[in-house]
Amino acid sequence: MPRCEPPLLAARLRLVHNSAMEMADARALNGVILSLYREGREVPLSRYRAWALEQVAAVIGFDSACWGSASTEPPALHEMHLHHCEQGIVEAYARCSGHDFFRAALLADPGTAINLGDLAARETYLRSPLYRKFGRRFKIEWALGTLLIERTTSLNEFLTLWRHDPWLPFSETERQFKELLMPHLAATHRAAWLRHFLRLPGHVKQAWAVVDRRGLLREASPSFVALLRQHWPAGGGSILPEALAASVQAGDAHVVGAWRLDVSDCGEYRFVLARSTGALAQLSVREREIARRYASGETHSAIARTLSLSPATVRNHVAHCFRKLGVGNKVELALRLEAGAPRLPTGMAE
Repeated sequence: MPRCEPPLLAARLRLVHNSAMEMADARALNGVILSLYREGREVPLSRYRAWALEQVAAVIGFDSACWGSASTEPPALHEMHLHHCEQGIVEAYARCSGHDFFRAALLADPGTAINLGDLAARETYLRSPLYRKFGRRFKIEWALGTLLIERTTSLNEFLTLWRHDPWLPFSETERQFKELLMPHLAATHRAAWLRHFLRLPGHVKQAWAVVDRRGLLREASPSFVALLRQHWPAGGGSILPEALAASVQAGDAHVVGAWRLDVSDCGEYRFVLARSTGALAQLSVREREIARRYASGETHSAIARTLSLSPATVRNHVAHCFRKLGVGNKVELALRLEAGAPRLPTGMAE
């Protein structure tokens, strides 16, 4: 006959087992979060949501999902990413959105992950217009969603995961995972969005860095790293080259090659931004736009129509550009702009 464990010892053994399982779950969740912040920095915005959902699938299994943003005042869907969804799902949902009690629950409790299985009994859901007009067609048997309200814009960012197997509801552990993950998904997606605009080819802000007062690099765009490698090939790591670090510590701009690295004091950190010192840097923003258009062949009248200016104003701007750049005609202007535009090292623009 097998020996029976005393009740207290058996309870302790169960506690140890449960704690071990919880720690394993926590490690898996932590791994996903770290991946979002580390590997996610190299993922282009165009595929960030698809990539992030692949990471989520490591801890929460699902068959399809929708991730987007919307406003409540006025009510409008701003954009949507559909993950492994059938065609026509958005149009079909629009026709029955008035019956969506699940969405109403998300709006009523921002930040909380809502499990459809907790919100309504299975039989109730199967009889609901939401299932009969929408869920059945797209095999949405179970749903797990979260909605966040962005502080600055007041936009709603939502993510709902769907399962197609009627015998596989989401568990309470998965609901908790989803609730913990959602703020990180929103934050890293926003960071990817910001990086996308900072890295636009031809944009003056594509080479930037955040540096502490000691001259240690804390964050940087790939273009800034390439700029460092071009002008200080012997350097590397997180420490700025000595001359640049001295300028950063003093809060002074640093000129290297055809670039001026402007330094902005941001408390404990410095924001370093690369700007061209070429021909275009001598012109105002308006003059720059007009010079580019005129050099490319546009007439005074065409430029005036595009920029909502009078032809006389355009002619005056062109004359100022000629004087500042020391040129006398359109061909010389084009050559001057081409010669004066510094080229970023290969791989700097994304």
